[in-house]
Amino acid sequence: MKEEVRLMLRRARGFIEDAEFDLERGKFDLAVFHLEQAAQLMVKAKLLDMIGYYRRTHMLRELLSDLAGIWKGNEVRGFVQAHKQELRDMERAYITARYIYEDFFEEEVKRALSAVKELEVLLWKE
Repeated sequence: MKEEVRLMLRRARGFIEDAEFDLERGKFDLAVFHLEQAAQLMVKAKLLDMIGYYRRTHMLRELLSDLAGIWKGNEVRGFVQAHKQELRDMERAYITARYIYEDFFEEEVKRALSAVKELEVLLWKE
């Protein structure tokens, strides 16, 4: 595995740990932001590992669409369909973390956390 891929996955797992810590502390907006960062890094790492590059975007659904076009298409599309709300929430958290404040609820964080852990299994547990 390429060193950059390993680094991206290590950082993704760190963001998941950050999100769990944020969740415990009631910092739901930060938790969802950290989950978005984790998901984004996992998908970009898989694209980098498979084809050597990834599109320079921060939109999770676009990155997942790119991945579905080259690998496990139906499984990735099924993941997107099953977690479209969580993916939207994470994309929204990314944008609002930089420009405006938005609240998230504990249930949204828990659903997003579950989705990110499922994504990690889909992409990296073979």
